[in-house]
Amino acid sequence: MRYDKQVTFVKALGSNYDPDLGEEVDGGTRLDKRLAHVVTPTMSKSKLVFGDLRSNQVVLHLKQPYKNTYDHCLIDGVRYFFVTQKQVGRRQIILLEGDSDGSNA
Repeated sequence: MRYDKQVTFVKALGSNYDPDLGEEVDGGTRLDKRLAHVVTPTMSKSKLVFGDLRSNQVVLHLKQPYKNTYDHCLIDGVRYFFVTQKQVGRRQIILLEGDSDGSNA
């Protein structure tokens, strides 16, 4: 299994008060990049493992588990949201669903 696809975990940070500026400032976003093995499984395999699969879902395999919270993932510029995950040994398997409107981030 090759971990050759770059996946970006995106977390929007909350705004906070900056006493030097005297105003509320946007916290921005945190981007964490990881290498992963990304697959679009067959319907029969995904039904066996996860119980269901829609056509806009992908399975993400990470060698080291990602434990931080995130709002969504970017894979090739397409936004994916968390559905479920499984831990197999030291590896983490995450099921992601594509953005419902099909737009890029």
